[in-house]
Amino acid sequence: MFVTAGEIVSKVQKQPWEKFVPERIFKSLGMTNSTMSLKQMQKTKDYSFGYDYNFDTKETRNLPLRDIDEVAPAGSINSSAKDMTQWLKFILNRGELNGKRLVSEKGYDEWTKMQMKITPNGKFGYGLGWFIRDWNGMKVVEHGGNIDGFNALVATIPEKKLGFVMLTNVSGSSLGSELMPIVWENILGKPNTPTSAPTNVAMTDLEKEAGKYRFEAAGFDVDIKMQDGKLVAVVPGQPLYTLENVSARRYKLNGAPNGFFVTFKDGEVYLEQPQGNFTLPRIKTDGTVSEMKTSDAAKELVGKYQDKTNDKAFIEISEVSGKTSLVVGSQPPYPLIEKEKNVFRSPGLPDSYSVKVKRDDGGKIEGIVLVQPEGEFEFKHVGASDSKSNGVTMTVDALMAKTIDALGGAGNWRKLNSRVTKFDIDFENQGVKGTGTSFEKSANRSGTEISLTALGKTIADVRDYFDGASGGETTSFSPAEIYTGQRLEDVKYENDFYGLANWKNGLKKAEIKGTEKVGEEETYVVKIQLEKASEVTYYISTKTFLPVKKTSIVVSSTSSQKTPISETFSDYRAVDGVMIPFKTTSMNPGMGAVVVYAKEIKHNVTIDDAAFKPKEKKMAAQR
Repeated sequence: MFVTAGEIVSKVQKQPWEKFVPERIFKSLGMTNSTMSLKQMQKTKDYSFGYDYNFDTKETRNLPLRDIDEVAPAGSINSSAKDMTQWLKFILNRGELNGKRLVSEKGYDEWTKMQMKITPNGKFGYGLGWFIRDWNGMKVVEHGGNIDGFNALVATIPEKKLGFVMLTNVSGSSLGSELMPIVWENILGKPNTPTSAPTNVAMTDLEKEAGKYRFEAAGFDVDIKMQDGKLVAVVPGQPLYTLENVSARRYKLNGAPNGFFVTFKDGEVYLEQPQGNFTLPRIKTDGTVSEMKTSDAAKELVGKYQDKTNDKAFIEISEVSGKTSLVVGSQPPYPLIEKEKNVFRSPGLPDSYSVKVKRDDGGKIEGIVLVQPEGEFEFKHVGASDSKSNGVTMTVDALMAKTIDALGGAGNWRKLNSRVTKFDIDFENQGVKGTGTSFEKSANRSGTEISLTALGKTIADVRDYFDGASGGETTSFSPAEIYTGQRLEDVKYENDFYGLANWKNGLKKAEIKGTEKVGEEETYVVKIQLEKASEVTYYISTKTFLPVKKTSIVVSSTSSQKTPISETFSDYRAVDGVMIPFKTTSMNPGMGAVVVYAKEIKHNVTIDDAAFKPKEKKMAAQR
């Protein structure tokens, strides 16, 4: 949207965005130390270097400076703390500075007004390029941003004429959001300080709260310990938080943004935060997680459930790693614990999420209702979830043998040693298209080059590579990523040149979970658990035995984030004796639908090994 805004400015003002901003804004506001590109910034005497921190390797590295001209309005301006104070004054003075008005009062009000809600209660939303939220009953207007090695946060409390800017030379730094409430509290006073808060808590009471707690949704443990007579919270990769008692067993996290509290309960701690509340179970001395004694009640719910508004959509409640869990598509399983009679929650979800059980007059389960901030979604019980109850009698080995035959047979696949594919790509929900070439070579090497366009212009290049042992991704608009840890294991599995012909490589367990419709196609659902890589589920046609869909997760090398992704395959064509889908549609929450259309596929071509290496080299393929 910012790139589009830059294009609109160029059309309306009949001059490039890069010239309009310095003349209309910088000059008017006296911002004499702000530039529109890295080339301009590097001509100054004291510009900064940018750095990145990898949570997998614990390494900090200097990132190369790189212009992002194609998407310039979305992040190419470079400035200083002094210049940013002029920008703050302009905002706090409602679009006027030194007697010169650049934005009308009506335009200013629209600019800083909430245009859409992000949280259902309306306390957090989005304006025109601003996040709008509440802090201690006051309106906060703020926005941050990240590019290679740099992080910025700009925030204001208009009614107090108070502004905050933090410029940091580390990608994704949380320093701004951590320091901002501290600065505000020192100027405006601490919010929500109870008049009757206890001033002294017995040392024995503090010590019983100490321990480790499993924050499953975030992918790490929180260590509560005693330090200098006070409770502190140790969170991986974050500063130390001192716990300030506000009532009974409830504590505020000092040093965290406003709105973070923990309340200790027997065997767990309740975490309150603006983006949602979570229950963190305590980790026992033997390393296991405390379980609610009533969690066995969830076993009665095991089975398959059908969406009442979409008879093609199903979810399951099943036993996963010894825990009765809600299983929704490719998302991680959510263990269920009884909250009250016929109501269950999961430690992996905020407490605003729950599962309600619906029963008939005789007490038999009719269905469940998923309760979420977005609404309530009802599913009816349709029976057991095991494969036999769904009419599947063949073994998983027999099914996979039929699939390999349908794909051309293992013999034909092993006659191939390389593949070059030229394709078009369409980011349907982003307004972005592109063209690309992928290079694959046995046993498991791959590389892809993509050129992206939007609004009729080339905006970015993307390249990924894997040489069988290591790999990564480089783009023209973000720092390079080196695959590590779980991400690397998943890439190794995904890049087996012979695909399902080698489906038992690294296999831990495989089972047919039943049948399910994908579009109009009836499919067998095959869940594959691997020794090192993440779990994968294939949906295989009951007629053709070709894979119709695959679901999995994408993990990050630089955070604990896990993104569910699904891929559907269609337009299968025979190429050199094997069947290949010429259309693949990927879906994930961040990007929406991404469709890849194969235009040309060639096998057994010579590919320069530079295609699988991090160095940027021109790649050639020939017969």
